[in-house]
Amino acid sequence: MHLRRAGILAGAVALLCATPAGAKTCDEPAADWSRAAPADAGMDAAKLQEALDYGTSELGFAVRVYRRGCLVGEDRAAAVNRGTQFESWSMAKSVTSLVFGRAMTLGLISPDDPVGALVTEADRAHGAITARDLLTMTSGLRWNGFRDYDIAMPDRLKDALTVGIAHPPGEYYEYSQSGPALLAEAVQRAVGEDFQAFAQRELLTPLGIEPGTWRWVRDSKGHTQGFFGVQMTPDDYGRLGELLRRGGVWKGRRLLSTRYVREAVAPSPTNGCYGWLIWVNAAKPCIGPRITERPVTDSRDFPDLPADLYRFSGLFGQLVTVFPSQDLVVVRTGQDKGLVFAGGAGWEHDLYAKVLASITDQRIEPPGDAPAVGGVVDRPNADKGFQDALLEPQEYAKPWLDEPLPPAGPERARAVRLRLAHPKVSRKRIVTARLTCPARAPRACRGTATLERAKGAKRYAAAPGRTILVRFRLRHRPKAPVSLVLGAVNEDATGGTPSRISVTIRR
Repeated sequence: MHLRRAGILAGAVALLCATPAGAKTCDEPAADWSRAAPADAGMDAAKLQEALDYGTSELGFAVRVYRRGCLVGEDRAAAVNRGTQFESWSMAKSVTSLVFGRAMTLGLISPDDPVGALVTEADRAHGAITARDLLTMTSGLRWNGFRDYDIAMPDRLKDALTVGIAHPPGEYYEYSQSGPALLAEAVQRAVGEDFQAFAQRELLTPLGIEPGTWRWVRDSKGHTQGFFGVQMTPDDYGRLGELLRRGGVWKGRRLLSTRYVREAVAPSPTNGCYGWLIWVNAAKPCIGPRITERPVTDSRDFPDLPADLYRFSGLFGQLVTVFPSQDLVVVRTGQDKGLVFAGGAGWEHDLYAKVLASITDQRIEPPGDAPAVGGVVDRPNADKGFQDALLEPQEYAKPWLDEPLPPAGPERARAVRLRLAHPKVSRKRIVTARLTCPARAPRACRGTATLERAKGAKRYAAAPGRTILVRFRLRHRPKAPVSLVLGAVNEDATGGTPSRISVTIRR
């Protein structure tokens, strides 16, 4: 507890130290956002107004700009649209990620959990997909646009469990709709209650987003549509971005773990522009949603904009964009002139550029060439886009057929939760780790745990919900802090469910 409080305090101190002297900062919003004049927030009022007007001129319905927790600019129709709930489209994927992050922070789910350990009706192939695969769009599910984008299909969970698998999970990025819906169902099974009820109590209510002020569409079977269908006000969308900007801490309470926040906005191995259902600008290549082809570009999404920006992005230009180094959150809802907006449009870049140009207390330099992620596979795929998908009526008819699920696969173990009990190695070179068996695991956790540079694997056994200590002896005492891999394999009939985290050991 003391370490957690110290971490939150250290983050707050770092935030204050990074803020220019005299700049206005605001606490987390209560019922309404605190306001700051642009000049008090280190922004030029005329240039900011130009950016806001530009945002609405490009078919924007609502535009908001927040800096250091303060509302500093809004579109001219804000008094009218303030209470309007706008459709998220694919921004809902990022909201699904946040709800997963809250469950992960509470120790209820792990990115290493296989689908089959939670959605037990999944067959062998679908059951092997992990939550991380779903978060990074590497589930391997076969793409057919007319099937994947059919928002009227009656049972999205059944679709996710019956669509073919075209690539080994974890290896190939393919933007998907049924993948995030399957993740929402996995979270629901892991927390033991309705996905939206959990989201309301554990995430939205703490942020000040009250019941009745938002909604999330379900399919006709009652499953939350984890890929679209959130309807929320612009200022409440802003709260979601602000939570991430604040590192997952809200009013002194950690809602999202540091690990979740770090990994959610980091580029994944298979797409330099994608994290955990959140678009990023950190690396290359960028792989976008398939429309007429699967687009791959050898650059950042926005080569001249800050490398650490990340965003929720939805069809027709729905955006929640965070610029961490500038303490900035931008929200935009509306339409797009092209009607098939999938992110990275010219007007989107120009909106960001105009907002950034209004900042007066910070010089913003282009980030330079992007680092490349190492796991991108760009092999030929017979399905080039919607033009080919149209020729496969047998694919997009399947969700409407009353066919049973394939036989369920073997029982799979949950992933155990790993963390250090203490970051320092003892005088006898002992490192102690905590291992937790998930509370909703179907049976006791048994297996082996390992620590890089330690002697031998350690057997463990823990009842559901129990935490045990596992001690490792390092071969050599480190002379300086060192990052090591802590891992475990929880045994089952398929060979076991692995868990791995990187830990830093100090002398």
